[in-house]
Amino acid sequence: PDALAAAAALDHGPVDLPGPTGEANALQLVPRGRVLCLGAEGEALAAQVVQALAAGNAVLAVGEGASALLQPLMKENLPLAVIDGAVAPESLENLPVDLVAATGDKAWLATLRRALARREGPIVPLATETILPAAYVHERAVCVDTTAAGGNASLLAAV
Repeated sequence: PDALAAAAALDHGPVDLPGPTGEANALQLVPRGRVLCLGAEGEALAAQVVQALAAGNAVLAVGEGASALLQPLMKENLPLAVIDGAVAPESLENLPVDLVAATGDKAWLATLRRALARREGPIVPLATETILPAAYVHERAVCVDTTAAGGNASLLAAV
């Protein structure tokens, strides 16, 4: 499947999820924040960048020939920075990112995982699938419990 079509098909919500006792639940998908895209080859890098931008993230794309590949996107007013070259895995230990998307051989991906595991603070996931738009978002749920008012939200509003 095409990365753009897959990203467009992802429902960001909010989706109402009715509860059995009258509570209100809403689920929506929100951007992760800052995404580092490290596609091993052009097609994978472009797919990662498209999915990350479509989800509303700020993107740093790094790869050989990345500037030429992503030139059409760089002309737009998008939160996208592009670097031709490579990233040293140890730099991931301090790089302020919320997700790393990478494709490549198993040994290189294992090196990236180890570098991310050494980080302090929140866990930064490593997305290795070429097309998986859900990897570029977080789930956010809002639950309003009206059971204390017998399921009647207007009683809570009156307080």
